[in-house]
Amino acid sequence: MPQDLPVILHNDKRGLLTVEEGRLDVLQLSRDGRPPKRLLSCSTRNVLRARLAPMSPGQQQRLDLHVLIAKGSALRLSKMHILVEPASASEAQDWVDLVMATAYPGVKPFRRVLLLVNPVGGKGKAKAIVRDDVLPVLEAAGCVVEVRETTHRLHAQEIVQSIDLVYDVIATASGDGLIFEVWNGLAARPDAKKALKTPIGPIPTGSANSLCINLFGPKDTFNIQLACLNVIKGQHMPKDLCSVLLLPSKQRVWSFLSLAAGLMVDLDIGTEHLRWMGDTRFTLGFIKGVGSSKNHRMSIKMRVVAEDKVEMARTAREWAKRVLAEPPVGGGVDPLVNGVKKIAIREDDARATTSTPAVPSVDKPVVNGANGSKSIDDEGPLPESQLLEPDETWTVIESGPKPATAAQVKKGTVSTTGQSGGWIDGQGILYAYAGNMPWIARDLMQWPVSVQGSGAFDVVIQSIVPRARILAAITGAAKGEQYWMECQHYYKVNALVVENLDKENQKVWSLDGEAFPYDSYHVELHTGLATVLSLDGHFYIPEFMKRHDNK
Repeated sequence: MPQDLPVILHNDKRGLLTVEEGRLDVLQLSRDGRPPKRLLSCSTRNVLRARLAPMSPGQQQRLDLHVLIAKGSALRLSKMHILVEPASASEAQDWVDLVMATAYPGVKPFRRVLLLVNPVGGKGKAKAIVRDDVLPVLEAAGCVVEVRETTHRLHAQEIVQSIDLVYDVIATASGDGLIFEVWNGLAARPDAKKALKTPIGPIPTGSANSLCINLFGPKDTFNIQLACLNVIKGQHMPKDLCSVLLLPSKQRVWSFLSLAAGLMVDLDIGTEHLRWMGDTRFTLGFIKGVGSSKNHRMSIKMRVVAEDKVEMARTAREWAKRVLAEPPVGGGVDPLVNGVKKIAIREDDARATTSTPAVPSVDKPVVNGANGSKSIDDEGPLPESQLLEPDETWTVIESGPKPATAAQVKKGTVSTTGQSGGWIDGQGILYAYAGNMPWIARDLMQWPVSVQGSGAFDVVIQSIVPRARILAAITGAAKGEQYWMECQHYYKVNALVVENLDKENQKVWSLDGEAFPYDSYHVELHTGLATVLSLDGHFYIPEFMKRHDNK
């Protein structure tokens, strides 16, 4: 199969298209023997489409190339129309087939995309971004796109709960709110087990874009073209969800991101009027909330999997090291074939030999329930949630009406019988925050050792300490450095029960940034239940996980 194709460029000069070692180059040849001039060079991952245009008898064959050109971290759509040298016309289709196979290793091209757009989310620019940036890229890749705008709260949930799922991808042009609605809509379907295998591809146009942060990293969170590329050719990747049973209503809600009680509720729900500020609203809300240092009364019962911070960090870093050591997929002709073989080998090996954390296969996600793990192997509804029944093996933490001060604890005037995770009876709770991805915002990596598919989600309980100590942690929060603070108690759990002990003054709590009446709730992890797209086959690995020291 030819890797080089002689062509005639737009300036009527002779050129050469080459694809080798994972790169596509467009070269302009010289007539005097000088080295060729490189007009375009890009990774084959950034190739959206190569095709031969239809032609009439007697016409010269035309080749269309659609690619994303990288300039720094930015990507720009480029379309080239090139004439094929008559002597090479018979080889042109083979070259196009090679380029497409290299650009889409193990991935179906020309995806059918349902694009849900929240026109009023974030700064209200979603419609313009979709029109000017998103649709041109998706259409250049040959995707078949159906656009639907949401008109009211929970509209996206209503759409996906009732439509015929004939799409390869559900893309969301919004923030985390639309993603929350989509996964809850899929989970409510009578064929939920099958529906949740339809992957989500987020496009960041909202004020809170946590899923995009965790997929693309803080620097590329708002890289629209990169998010589009993920919709076009991202790999299917299992995503953990938590089922949340609300009491007394017994309503079940699904969480993909976070559960918050205390200060973090005020930070999110209390800054809705500041959405125009983007990420900055969360920092402002945090500073304002810390100023009050209010004790939030609650009872927290956890089925703990791990609580040693050094050990949890070591385990997460070992996982990151294994992931980063995996060879890249794709390249030239032989590297491509070998790369595809390596995918199959790694998947088989993972099922046979991987210990922790074992990532479930996309086709058969695993649900971790109260009665153990079982495979989802049909297309029916999800089982009903049951109330959790904590026993003596669970860890229990409560914040009383009059929390002890740090000075009292130090002087021994309250019990210092240590609860697990370093908790001391009598401490007040500033906030309790659970999540299953590292970042909640670009300036806050709240759960830096969170790993998908590990069988646990992460819980942080922040005790009340002097304001200066909390505010000082802001500078390192984007890097996860607050993880090592003694006053930030950290647990990995697979089940959680939270009860509100002050219903009169604590009216709401937050689930994935959405407000709910605050009484009590039961939370259970479902590993690999949903599906998301990832260009790399894993979530973005923070620098925190790449370090090799204890801290």
